[in-house]
Amino acid sequence: MQEAAVYQFFCKTSINKADSGLTYNVNIPVSSAPRKRPRCVIQQQQQQEIDRLIAQNMEKLRAELEEKRKKQSRMLLTAIQDGVVKKLKEKDEEIQRMGELNWVLQERVKSLCLENQLWRDLAQTNEATANSLRTNLEQVLAHVCKERNVANDGAAADLVDDAESSCGSCDEGWRKVVVMPPRQQPTEAVVEDGKTKCRKCGEKESIVLLLPCRHLCLCAKCGSTLVSTCPVCDSVTNGSVHVNMS
Repeated sequence: MQEAAVYQFFCKTSINKADSGLTYNVNIPVSSAPRKRPRCVIQQQQQQEIDRLIAQNMEKLRAELEEKRKKQSRMLLTAIQDGVVKKLKEKDEEIQRMGELNWVLQERVKSLCLENQLWRDLAQTNEATANSLRTNLEQVLAHVCKERNVANDGAAADLVDDAESSCGSCDEGWRKVVVMPPRQQPTEAVVEDGKTKCRKCGEKESIVLLLPCRHLCLCAKCGSTLVSTCPVCDSVTNGSVHVNMS
């Protein structure tokens, strides 16, 4: 624009005539159409426009990327929080289950301890009952043996009296009467530590019951052999029974 104005200014001329004393200003018409701009100026303007558009798009793209990054960060943080909350909830449920299982096991242990104590008391009661029965049985056997000894002594005395009376009442005179001696009475049963010893060997406990007299007077070793007579009453035996005293 400045170049066109300068060109119009220099194109104006003044024509003066001396003889007439008049001055004529003649304006040379100048074309009002502007001159074509150089190609480099056009390219520069286009490049500036392109740079401006690129800068605008870059700024817009940067803003969109920043917004997407923030959105993804929020989504990732939310997902992490949800995962942590889920894990904590699972751990709490597991702790609760373990607590319930621990309580059940403790109750089971208490029940087993109580049951064990009951069985122990029952075993002690049974042991005491067995010892009492064993003592009673030994007392009964000792009493029976004593009664049999007394009965045998009485029978021998009666036999002697009968023999003497028979000799005194005989009309044919004196005759010799042979009186059989009474059966040899066995010694008293040996009792040691609450256990009756064997009447045959005198060492081991008596656990064999002879039949039919029912005398508990032999140990397992002596009772395993063939016994024809009872060592207590000398009666004929026809069998034996092993008694478990435990």
